[in-house]
Amino acid sequence: MFNIYSKAQYFIHKALPFRGWGFILFTALCVKGVSAQPLSYIYIQGDKHTPFYVKMNGQMQPRYGKNHCIISSLKAGQVAIEVLFQQNGFPAEKFTIDVPENGSRGFLLDRQGDGFALYDLKTKSYIKPEEGK
Repeated sequence: MFNIYSKAQYFIHKALPFRGWGFILFTALCVKGVSAQPLSYIYIQGDKHTPFYVKMNGQMQPRYGKNHCIISSLKAGQVAIEVLFQQNGFPAEKFTIDVPENGSRGFLLDRQGDGFALYDLKTKSYIKPEEGK
C-alpha cells in the first residue's frame, strides 16, 4: 500500500538531488542567508498653511495630505532630500539626513526667518538646510 507518508518519504529519499534531509538543511541555510535587509523610514510634517513636496534622487516622493510626507524603504546611512513648496511660494531647501538602521526619524518642517529647518522630534534639535546648493 502506498500512503501519503510513504510518498513523502519516497520524494525525500529518492527524488531530491542531495538525498533526503541534507538537501532540506542546505536549502534552509541558503534561505536564512538571503533574508531581507532591515529598512527605515523618514516622516516629515509641515504646518497647515505651507503645503510642501519632497524630492529624493530626482524623484518626487508621495505625500499624504498637503503637509505630511513619509519616505519609506530606506537603507541606513545618509540621504539627501529637497523640500519644495507649492507654487514656489518659498525657495527649495536641501537637507542631508542620517537614516538609522531599522528605525525611523520624525521631523517638523519649521519656518525660521526667510527659510525652513527640520526639527527632529527625538533629539529635539534642528537640521539646518545646506547653504549654496
